[in-house]
Amino acid sequence: MMRIPATALILGWALSIAPAASVADAGIEVDAGPSPVPVPVAVAPSVDQAKERDAGPAEPVPEDLPTLAPDRAPTIELTVEPRQVSVGDLISWELKIRRRVGDRAHLSRSASFGDLEVQGKDASVSDPDDDWVEETMTVNLIGFEPGRHEIPTQDITVVDIEGNLAKLKTDPVEVEVKSLIANEPEPDLKPDEGPGIDVYEEDYTLLYVLAVIGGIIVIALLTLLGRKLWSLRGPRPGPPPPPPRPAEEIALEKLEALRDSTYLDEGRHKIFHVILSEAFREYLGNRYRFHSLDRSTEELIAELRAIELERPLFNSILNLLNETDLVKFAKFIPGLEDSRKMLEEAFEVVDMTTPRVAPSAPEEGGDEARERKGDGDVG
Repeated sequence: MMRIPATALILGWALSIAPAASVADAGIEVDAGPSPVPVPVAVAPSVDQAKERDAGPAEPVPEDLPTLAPDRAPTIELTVEPRQVSVGDLISWELKIRRRVGDRAHLSRSASFGDLEVQGKDASVSDPDDDWVEETMTVNLIGFEPGRHEIPTQDITVVDIEGNLAKLKTDPVEVEVKSLIANEPEPDLKPDEGPGIDVYEEDYTLLYVLAVIGGIIVIALLTLLGRKLWSLRGPRPGPPPPPPRPAEEIALEKLEALRDSTYLDEGRHKIFHVILSEAFREYLGNRYRFHSLDRSTEELIAELRAIELERPLFNSILNLLNETDLVKFAKFIPGLEDSRKMLEEAFEVVDMTTPRVAPSAPEEGGDEARERKGDGDVG
């Protein structure tokens, strides 16, 4: 976190506790309160070069890249609320994108929200309505510095399956973060009013849990007994087939081969990303036991939502699927560093989703027992 000199902190505190009349006399406009009015923005599709700050060098969009037709042009609607919060309160930046079914909306990986810190991201897509859907991108922000902060303009890219592109921009939005002690020159702690009211309530949760566990044990024993009796009725089955290869072993083998390949050095970017996408999709299907290679990205996202993955892991998978789709279907060519970063993100997802095996505990007193046994043999 950036360090602020003590002089700046004292000056900011003095300004925050100044009377409202002096602020008005100085000609500074003060926001009367939160105004959760949506800010609709609709920008015609553009083919201008786009520069995105990412981990690697920025990649310009070709000037001859086809644009979306007017009847397929998407629209966006931005809502930021509340506009006036205290230090530590959440601010919701919500962007609704109305687009055609099958199109892809992409928020730049280098999106910056000014002095506000990002606390979480979410994305959802509504049910189709006459070949249109509404995709909602939500970013939770939080401010730790009092004052007025501007959320800068964000670039949104929408691309269809044929590679036609539309560029949209949001309007900048200003929010105000107020200090928690700005209205009190000498704030004091509230007096201790003692403990609250004791409330007694009978809780039978433990009994219910024990009853459920007992029922499960009885059912398991009866099932084992039934299987044993059934196995005695017929011939014994043959040896079981060998277990399938672990999903992470297959994925790591293909990703390692792709890392050692020369596709990027030879300029064969599309082949590189097609292989990366197929290996990543195959891993998701093998890991979570569903058919993945013949599914669209939206169908894969629906399957993953049903699994209820952790939000950071879900966002990583969603971003990687969308980025590989941009290369496969939108004729978008990322830089070498961006392509290698996508490959490393695939390695990270495989590592995060690989089950961990707890190490076996060493035998208690093993060394001492072996020493005593050795002494007995010598005697």
